[in-house]
Amino acid sequence: MAAAAVILATTGCVGSVGGSIERGPTAGVQAVSPNDPSAVAPESELPPNILTIPDLPVPPGSEVVLGDTVIVGDDLAWTGQVVMLGESNQPVQVVEFMRQYMPSYGWTETAIVRSRRTSITYVKGQRFATVRILPLQSGVEVDVVVAPAGRTAEQTNGIQASNLITQ
Repeated sequence: MAAAAVILATTGCVGSVGGSIERGPTAGVQAVSPNDPSAVAPESELPPNILTIPDLPVPPGSEVVLGDTVIVGDDLAWTGQVVMLGESNQPVQVVEFMRQYMPSYGWTETAIVRSRRTSITYVKGQRFATVRILPLQSGVEVDVVVAPAGRTAEQTNGIQASNLITQ
């Protein structure tokens, strides 16, 4: 299931623990279901500053920080980092939102670390995602890193052992 978020670029400042920081352009985000063709405007009707992010739920009221966001690859296997700023002053709500909606996009939760900056790790096929949620003075920052799963320790050790045997 490929889902997407549609993003429209704007500009803005964000609050931080120490005050307001200029983070550069941000983008409004709208979650889009791939099962509802009426939810997405045809490509010819989209403004040129629209970006889609598949397989990622977006907390309501969030904006993407374009200067901190990097996406590489196609819709089904993209990797990169998406940084979002939310209006919620309650990081717990954002944590629960991600824990509820990531599985509906095909992600399986593998770990969670709760602290000032909460981290949740997910796996989907050959990719993993780390979602980090940080409270700010006025809102919340959500940083999602998606990367290839790579080799497991067993696979790496097997390669090293087979190289030693053949030498």
